[in-house]
Amino acid sequence: MFELVNKNKEYVKQLQEEIGVHADGIFGKGSLKAAEEYYGGPVIAHMGKIVPIPGASYVVDHKHSLWQLPDGTRNHRMRKGDASSICVHWGGLNVKHCYMVFFGAKDRHVSSHFGIGWDPVEERYEIDQWLDTGVVAYHAGKFNGYSIGIDITQHPSPKYLKHTQKFYPDAQVIPNPSGRGPSECVDLDPEIARIASEFIEDLRKIAELDHKPKCLDEEVYSVKDASKFSVVGHHNLSKNKWDCAPWMEELYGN
Repeated sequence: MFELVNKNKEYVKQLQEEIGVHADGIFGKGSLKAAEEYYGGPVIAHMGKIVPIPGASYVVDHKHSLWQLPDGTRNHRMRKGDASSICVHWGGLNVKHCYMVFFGAKDRHVSSHFGIGWDPVEERYEIDQWLDTGVVAYHAGKFNGYSIGIDITQHPSPKYLKHTQKFYPDAQVIPNPSGRGPSECVDLDPEIARIASEFIEDLRKIAELDHKPKCLDEEVYSVKDASKFSVVGHHNLSKNKWDCAPWMEELYGN
């Protein structure tokens, strides 16, 4: 997952010397573990650098990458400048399912930088990073180049409630509190809400977006106007999308 970081071997060597591991210029599992111990918390790959989040209450997992697909094609492109916003979606039934949807997509390229939810393999809630924020993920059409993508990996549709409850057993159907989408939706798992809210705030600071307001309405904006917000939902970019209008207050309304 550290493909972009590892393009800068001198930076990696300096980092490895700082965190006390063999400076071979390759940031891998050993360097990751040492960095987490050294900084006292998880780290993310941001704009080609390792950025610590000391004291965070959540786990960030880096085992899976969307850098390249099984057919050899790339699921990203290089970013020309800093991201101006964070775009929040929903996708998949859990973080591993969401990753496989992206990784196994045929005849199209779809990706996101982060997924948040339950990991059925590790049996824990976690944040998965699949791409460095220094590359453009394919998650929001023309807004891709301006944004960092986050997928909330819980299905909102009552149609799939039984599947959702396999991973989020307390999930229930509730009236949709927003004016977007169907009249009913599935309520957001409270632990996803907690760690997503914390992580989105941390990411706003890391990406130096915390001076900009978060979009907490249901309007649809142009790319230019959406870029004025630090956080938007996919529903703010397309009238045909409703993610994550019913959950936005819980995810980033704090």
